[in-house]
Amino acid sequence: MRYVVYIDRLFLLQFVQSCILLLLTRAFLHSTAALKRIVFASAAGALLFCMILLLPDAGRRMKILLFACSSLVTLGMAFRIRTLQHFCKAVILYHGAAFLLAGALNALYGAFGRAPFMDTIQASACAATIGVTVLCVLRWEKIKREEIVITVILEEGSVQVTLKALIDSGNSLYDPISGKPVCVVEREALEGKIPLDIPEKFRLIPYHSIGKKHGMMQAVEIEKLKVKKDGQELIVEKALLGLYENKVTAHGGYQMILHPALFENRRNGHDIKSRNTRKNAV
Repeated sequence: MRYVVYIDRLFLLQFVQSCILLLLTRAFLHSTAALKRIVFASAAGALLFCMILLLPDAGRRMKILLFACSSLVTLGMAFRIRTLQHFCKAVILYHGAAFLLAGALNALYGAFGRAPFMDTIQASACAATIGVTVLCVLRWEKIKREEIVITVILEEGSVQVTLKALIDSGNSLYDPISGKPVCVVEREALEGKIPLDIPEKFRLIPYHSIGKKHGMMQAVEIEKLKVKKDGQELIVEKALLGLYENKVTAHGGYQMILHPALFENRRNGHDIKSRNTRKNAV
């Protein structure tokens, strides 16, 4: 029995599926891999799939092994994987995304019938639609969970400064001596309002960022930091504020970046109080 293989359609289907799987894996890994890198890896993976499928003398088991190896090569091209743990996590998430996509497509096959509903183009479009929908949901949940702008009150003596702050899970600054988490605030927002040059309250916080592997940020300790979130008033005594020389955001929607550790149950080194500010409800 002979089969007719339309190599262009096969390549398109594999390319779209690889793109969706790698984008889902990137979202699950919280990776920052560039889109062009994902597209290039998907194209290379689709090409490898077609070449392996058309091998004339390779047996079924050999082809299955080669398909598995090609998926690992695709992952390696898409993401900068440096440790075995990261590699294993990427493999598990990649194949988990594959099962998710396959389950959704099989559900469509079952609902509409296998023929003549889906040819290669339609299957690719369905796979892309499902993947984009899942990515949009994941992105929306991430924004809702991580990018929350709230009001913060900073107190030093009789002075109170009210700012807008972003709760950012990417803030990983800690004071290496006390172990306290460090929030980041624009220096301009505090200058002339809170004294920033008291030696007893002065700190230097090591940090690294894009283009600067080893930097030192000036920080100051303040008496109190108050946050209202979800009906709770959080009071952090002797909070550390890293002084950022520029704007923390281009659009000016907030002037401060809060450390996520302030909202966790285990808060190293801080004297933190919390009280309920909700009104009684029936």
